[in-house]
Amino acid sequence: MLLKRCLHDTARLAARTRYTKPKPKPAPREHVNLPTQRTHHRNDLKITAPIPPAVVNIQCSDDHPLWQFFAEKKFMRAPEDLDDKSRPWAIAELRRKSFEDLHSLWYACLKERNILARENHLLKNAVGGQQDYYENVAEKIRTTMWRIRHVLSERDWSFKSAQQDFESQKATFVQEFSADFLALPSEEDEEAFQMLSRFQQAVYGINEFIDENVVNRNFVDGLKHVATLKIQRFATRDTLVDNFLEGTKERKITDAGEAFVVFTAENTLEDVKEACNAVNDLRLNGNGVSRYDELESVSKYIEQLAQAQLEKST
Repeated sequence: MLLKRCLHDTARLAARTRYTKPKPKPAPREHVNLPTQRTHHRNDLKITAPIPPAVVNIQCSDDHPLWQFFAEKKFMRAPEDLDDKSRPWAIAELRRKSFEDLHSLWYACLKERNILARENHLLKNAVGGQQDYYENVAEKIRTTMWRIRHVLSERDWSFKSAQQDFESQKATFVQEFSADFLALPSEEDEEAFQMLSRFQQAVYGINEFIDENVVNRNFVDGLKHVATLKIQRFATRDTLVDNFLEGTKERKITDAGEAFVVFTAENTLEDVKEACNAVNDLRLNGNGVSRYDELESVSKYIEQLAQAQLEKST
């Protein structure tokens, strides 16, 4: 029994590890930092009465954006302050307005409807009123807004219908314009290129500000046609330009890169001759744009030209 007891105690003592034995108390530290927050140790604190939330306790700048939801910075307008004598805009009146005017009028109506919706919510929920002062005015504004949408829908339908009609006559119109453009005498170059600017905008959607254009297939085709017309107009005045045109297929520019060089040149004989020399250098170096890469390449050309113009202006 004694042997078993001894073995039992030995096994129990041997099972103790450094994790089960109690750690000794650490030695007292000489330098002890004071707590960073000492407010709970102070005895001079005074408890004040809570400030109830009120309008007078709120400070708001005069140019705060939320003031747009308050008419004349009033919490809620009285019924006599509302304009209930006016009528909605008539469709015939809206048809005479430009797109910019309709756009501004739409957002003015939307802003006023938001104000009325807030005031109507306060009337029904905070005050407990059942009157329809604000709803009646908002309904008139809503009538104006759907009439604006009606007018814009009419214009959109008319524009799409005109586009469809024009597509069937586009080839004839382009041919007639090209003949009239080339027939104008050299003394009327300024007028001729003003006509060309309007033509490229109307038919191909090419803006005179090159970086504002959307590059698509219609844009690239227009670029080629306009560049060809520019070369053909000066070909009868200079042998170099005429020889350049003879070197093209069917006396037309078919490469998008070449068309971009000619298109961006100024509308003078000297600048067009310089553009022709630049295109000849491109041809000698074998630089051409495949039809499959035209959209991507022209987009890069426009970005580079816009960046160059920006650096030049600065």
